[in-house]
Amino acid sequence: MVTTKKVPAKKAVVKAPATQVVVERYDRIDWRSFYLYAVCIITLMVCLFALVSLLKNGIQMIFLPDPVYIEPYTPKAVPGSEGYVDPEIVARSQQDQNQRYAIKRLVDSIIAIVIAGPLYLYHWRMASRARS
Repeated sequence: MVTTKKVPAKKAVVKAPATQVVVERYDRIDWRSFYLYAVCIITLMVCLFALVSLLKNGIQMIFLPDPVYIEPYTPKAVPGSEGYVDPEIVARSQQDQNQRYAIKRLVDSIIAIVIAGPLYLYHWRMASRARS
């Protein structure tokens, strides 16, 4: 009888593939993201300044209206003569003009918020989509 000795089989050495190290370089500016964030910061600042102006003008119009200024050095005309202007009429006219100007400033602030607010939201959503 022939005896054979079992020799363990050599296992093939499997070399691991060489791993490549990928280094991402961010040398360039992502102009799209730069644009989106720039528009966001500008519109946010416009909204903030318009909101401050809105609050300031609203408080000034309701609680602290501009005082009426009557020129103290105008020559006094005799009532009933030509060129006579009643000081009460002048004061009322100036008060109405101040109120119209205050309302105009309030409307300007509201318009700035209405225009800049949606622009900010739109660009912020675009920037957050680009980030993810």
